[in-house]
Amino acid sequence: MADPLKRWLGVDTFGLIVHIGVTISVMAFVGVSRGPEEFLPLIMGGSLLLLAVRRNRALRRRVLDGEITGEVPPAAVRIADLEQRVAELEAVQERIFELEERLDFSERLLAQGQAAESRVLEGPR
Repeated sequence: MADPLKRWLGVDTFGLIVHIGVTISVMAFVGVSRGPEEFLPLIMGGSLLLLAVRRNRALRRRVLDGEITGEVPPAAVRIADLEQRVAELEAVQERIFELEERLDFSERLLAQGQAAESRVLEGPR
């Protein structure tokens, strides 16, 4: 089953936990180091912006793969085309095998006919 967070946010559960952990760690560092508190909203905004960029890239990747639009991706089309060609080649190979069998049978009949004809032409001994 696909991770719903990955589908909607572009990151899986572990990636989101790491993202949140890093954001909280940076915010805690600024708070503990007595840095300017004005950075806290900037850090949160930067984190959300980074998450939005990751989501946008994930959605774009899904569109290119044909997952969202329902279009068949080019690789799948190519694979289907190759599978069709293989099936056609197998059918041709089967037909060639049948023709070889018929040719062998015809050669045996001709050989038997020639042997009988030569016995008739030679006459009794």
